[in-house]
Amino acid sequence: MNTMGRLAEDVQVRQWRQAVYPSTVLALLTLALIVRFHGISVPIIWYDEGYSLMLSERSPALIWSTTAGDVHPPLYYVILHYWTMLFGASVVAVRGLSAVADVGTVLLCIKLMSLLATRRAACIAGVLLVLLPITVRYSQEVRMYTLVGFWLMAATVALVYWRRQPQLKRYPVMYVLLMTAAFYTHYFAALGVLVHWLYWAGPGSGKSASLPVRKWLLVNVAIVVLYSPWLPHLMDQTWKMQGLEWISPTTWDMLPSFIAQCAAMISTTEGGLWGTLIVSAVVIACCVMAWRYRRTDRRSTVLVIGYFFVPLITAFFLSLAVPIFVPRYLVFAAAGLPLFVAVVLDRLAERRPVIALLCLSVFVAGEIHGLQKVYSQEDGLNGTFIRKMARLDMLADGIKREAEAGDELVIDGLYWYLPFHYYNTTGIQPRLYIARLPTGASDGPFNYGGWLLIPQTLDWIFFDNVATVKLSSKRVWWVTGRPRPEKVVTFPKGWKQTQTLKGEEVEARLFILDGER
Repeated sequence: MNTMGRLAEDVQVRQWRQAVYPSTVLALLTLALIVRFHGISVPIIWYDEGYSLMLSERSPALIWSTTAGDVHPPLYYVILHYWTMLFGASVVAVRGLSAVADVGTVLLCIKLMSLLATRRAACIAGVLLVLLPITVRYSQEVRMYTLVGFWLMAATVALVYWRRQPQLKRYPVMYVLLMTAAFYTHYFAALGVLVHWLYWAGPGSGKSASLPVRKWLLVNVAIVVLYSPWLPHLMDQTWKMQGLEWISPTTWDMLPSFIAQCAAMISTTEGGLWGTLIVSAVVIACCVMAWRYRRTDRRSTVLVIGYFFVPLITAFFLSLAVPIFVPRYLVFAAAGLPLFVAVVLDRLAERRPVIALLCLSVFVAGEIHGLQKVYSQEDGLNGTFIRKMARLDMLADGIKREAEAGDELVIDGLYWYLPFHYYNTTGIQPRLYIARLPTGASDGPFNYGGWLLIPQTLDWIFFDNVATVKLSSKRVWWVTGRPRPEKVVTFPKGWKQTQTLKGEEVEARLFILDGER
């Protein structure tokens, strides 16, 4: 009777868990949406986002040809093109694509953990993923970083299903299409392929490859074939290496700094090197514990650990030869960190649930610290300072309010031209001032990057000499960043500055052209 009672109780517990699990997942997704859309319109559109938006205004065919001169493939811009047609071009709408993609990644990660571990581990991973600060940060930017993460995680789930049901054809087809989409979104998708190859080979598992060699190679060849139309552009970009001059040389502190930024948005500048090393040590300890705990399924452990560390370490060592280590390019890999942490906490919860809950609380506290940095725009990541301080929206509104018929508008540099284009509702076609380098050479226009977004029919907008430029009006609005000694523009005597509109790190000066120039 006691045995029957226990069995009935176990059945009731299982039924309760089955009923609660979908509600828990739904609650996590709702929270993920709230976290990602909270304050999404606060930061200002900056150069990278201005590039995305200006390019997405073109037709898909023009997007393809233009991105051939960029450093990223075209798919994200094509999707953004149709996204804005459906949802408009407000700040919330255009950034919403990245936010929705990241919420999709959260759902896929939960599904992956339910396949590889337990539902409890899936829920723990879900909590950590919902609050993961680095993915929240880039889910609020009009760029492709969360979208490539969505494709790669979807491909990973398809691969796991394929291994479990190799007789079904739909999973390899899905894998090919998803990985092709990832490659057409960002080149670092290749680092995701390395993880999948490790999962397929299963090193340390003591078992043979999870899928027949012939089928696996055929799938990878199919991806290459579908990607072949873009390969000539990829090879040309790799040969020229244009538009990557801004990437800093790789230093050893970048590795622990990235790990600490993923976990709690702590960098070497804020927490010091020791702070990042401590956070990194905790993450590595979780990695070792996950490896020890999952001895019966080493292949799955390789997948969740490798998803974070393989792209990170590979990119780091490649960067020692050619600087390519950029944190936002590796955002997709950050999703792997909560996965192996969840494995550890799930195992700990079996024996010491109170300690597991305390450990989870510590991780969540670190993530909340990171989220506070993101929301206050103090995360220290590339572009954050400009997104906070360069109030181009205020300048554009001020110019529209103060401008008179026939006024000229000049933007000082391409860096301000692209984001100002998004906010410009004055109806005035801006001119673009191109400063000269200390060597005397002109700093543009060039045949790559943002310069390609300005049509040849508008080549008349460029000028590099204020003294000789021909203007059609005696009132000129000059939009520029906060003046710096090395970039001070010398204006002719006839240019009289009569008004200045301030936008924190940017300003618009109104000049009245007086008499002969």
